[in-house]
Amino acid sequence: MDSAVVGLIGTVVGAVSGVLGTLATTRLGGTEQRRTQRGQSEREGRSIAYSNLVNECSRTYRIGYAAHVAVQAVPGVQRSPHLADSLAGFRPAVDAALEAVSLVRLHGPDKVARAANNLASAMTRWCREVEDLYDGQGDEQRASEAIELYEEMEERFLTLGRETLSPELVR
Repeated sequence: MDSAVVGLIGTVVGAVSGVLGTLATTRLGGTEQRRTQRGQSEREGRSIAYSNLVNECSRTYRIGYAAHVAVQAVPGVQRSPHLADSLAGFRPAVDAALEAVSLVRLHGPDKVARAANNLASAMTRWCREVEDLYDGQGDEQRASEAIELYEEMEERFLTLGRETLSPELVR
């Protein structure tokens, strides 16, 4: 082989390896970029779902607390005629919060979804206890325990949500 052919073969091999290297780098870079964008989109979805649940829980708490206070029996005091109105908003508020829980369950992760489920269970129990108080079949001690459990589960959800969205800020 003469040196011109060897030079030509060297040039072709160099060009092919350069093209392959460029393609590999582009592919890897694109994969990393897609992974980064997917991660960012996932965090944004979680943030929206978590915020929505926190907002619904805050609204439910305000409505539920007002209803709870309104139904507490005070000896010798007749119930307000507006008592049913106070209670009427509690169940729909709980239902709205349960819808928000569904979004959190979709976005996860599992530990946050479980915390949201526990929060939903505590919220539903509290509402049921307040409704039982209204019907004259409830127990104030159970209703008070239910609100305490709700508050505990809400705090647990908030903590896990913060850790999931901003792990570096929690440390």
